[in-house]
Amino acid sequence: MKKYFAIALATVAVHSANAQQFTLNGKVEGASASEKIKLYYTDASGKRTTDSTTVKNGSFVFKGNIAAPTMAFIEYGKGTPGQNPNTASFFIEPKTMSASFKVNDFKSAVIKGSATQNEYEELEKSKEPIRAEMEPLSKEYEKANQVFMKARADKKSDEYMDSLRYESAAIHDKFEPYFQRQSQKDFQFFAKHPQSYVTAYYLRFHTTDISLDSLQMFYNALGSTVQQSSDGKNIAKEIDKLKAGSPGSVAKNFTTKDINGKSLSLSDFKGKYVLIDFWASWCVPCRKSMPHVKELYGKYKGKGFDVIAVSDDDRDSTAWKKAIAKDGTDLWNNVLRGMDWEKVRKGEANDKDISEKFGIHSLPTKILIDKNGIIIGRYDKGTEEEALALDKKLAEVMTN
Repeated sequence: MKKYFAIALATVAVHSANAQQFTLNGKVEGASASEKIKLYYTDASGKRTTDSTTVKNGSFVFKGNIAAPTMAFIEYGKGTPGQNPNTASFFIEPKTMSASFKVNDFKSAVIKGSATQNEYEELEKSKEPIRAEMEPLSKEYEKANQVFMKARADKKSDEYMDSLRYESAAIHDKFEPYFQRQSQKDFQFFAKHPQSYVTAYYLRFHTTDISLDSLQMFYNALGSTVQQSSDGKNIAKEIDKLKAGSPGSVAKNFTTKDINGKSLSLSDFKGKYVLIDFWASWCVPCRKSMPHVKELYGKYKGKGFDVIAVSDDDRDSTAWKKAIAKDGTDLWNNVLRGMDWEKVRKGEANDKDISEKFGIHSLPTKILIDKNGIIIGRYDKGTEEEALALDKKLAEVMTN
């Protein structure tokens, strides 16, 4: 069962005392007379920065201050988000670099002057054969998404939309072997380049698929210099959140409103075993796991067991309520996560975000808490094996 990502990594500020200037001299073959080009990056203070300039006679220059090599994103002209061929990502360093682009083919950009970018290209090149194998499946998935988007625009029935979600999810599941092979390329790179800024950049995206011990091992190997980078500090924060949401830790309390507007605090459930089920209406694996949660709830609710379902539907409470009604999951406590995208974009902390308190990186994730508020189980892979492990754990503790 494939997990769905549900993480938003915030930017962590670094000391501006580390500020060093970068210069990016660029050329755009086929550029119009005066089209704007934008550069997005994390500046020396750790803030997301957007800079723009005009391409004149096919050339442009960007200058700014950064604390260390960092990933940048460049965008030329206008286009549909995610479909503009005039975009590219690459590493910038605090030195003079050059970049050459072709209109409508920014992905073939030539970046010179950055050793970190060279490492990044090395890793990306190792994955190209895998991506080539994925291409037919990617096209199939894209076609399914287009059908879904059209159906939503045509305001098709909820039943029909759910059927399309399940069809897309079935295709998405087929990517898993390819993702695993790409992950192996990443891990090989981490071992070869333990103190690379590229390692720190990619390690952030593996908080969902490696153990906490492995994540800690890779982080320790980064060394103090890379650990102090924006990406390094992000990883440290994610490790802390994962530890807070792992067995042996005291579950952090939270207070929110349930689906009926009634106040709910985790501390109210002390003396019970509690399963916190992190899910979303759009997450097919989450919805598929609900019958199992119903079974557990029916079996143990009279023995001091309860469920708090935390939904990632803050931006669409209507879809949240419809899913609960359709799946019949109004049996237990239902609350929203407390996500605030404006704070995420600004890199600000949000103490109302329940998922952040438990280091939730993917959906579905289930956290089991004992009568004393201690976490005794974390199930975040969405597999049948984990479902069985949860069964076993509950059978063990509920008979003691």
